[in-house]
Amino acid sequence: MFLSSADSLLLVDWLEAGISVTDILRAMERAREARRKQRSKFPLTLTHVKRHLGRPTRGVFAKQPPTRGHEPPFAPVVRTLQASPTSSTPEHHELVERLTAIELGDGPQAVRKALTHVRTFLDARWASLGEAGRQQRRVLAEQELGDLLHLVDEGTAKALVEETARDLLHKEHPCLSAASLWELVGDDG
Repeated sequence: MFLSSADSLLLVDWLEAGISVTDILRAMERAREARRKQRSKFPLTLTHVKRHLGRPTRGVFAKQPPTRGHEPPFAPVVRTLQASPTSSTPEHHELVERLTAIELGDGPQAVRKALTHVRTFLDARWASLGEAGRQQRRVLAEQELGDLLHLVDEGTAKALVEETARDLLHKEHPCLSAASLWELVGDDG
């Protein structure tokens, strides 16, 4: 996500007010999902995220107690990834190795590391799709967005299609959401 001047100022205000990066990431996930449900015709900005700050979020591991002891903190994510139909890709193998290497230690630091690896993984998966695979995702995104694309200018339509196409890829891995990762370290952020 690239920040506009207004979004940059809003982010600085939030951080200066003591709002944690975790709360901001969770609010972004909630805003993204809400916008997807209502088929918003505007690209995601922090202004859209603002109303979601401080609201509860549940990830896929909400009913699973945090891991403690000898098992790595993100072992449930690793198991979920290994059961994935695309688990044989080099990107999956690399993500599994990196998540397995993270020790619990400081909960926020562990999640930051995991989120960095997740972002790298998703970017690598997007690139590995090749132009044909990315175009296929864009077609699916256009179908999902439907008539909404006719209500916006060409640049906005293109941005919405790209955002939705990448979101479709991310939705294939719900265990990689910030909320899910935070649940595993047992920290509210």
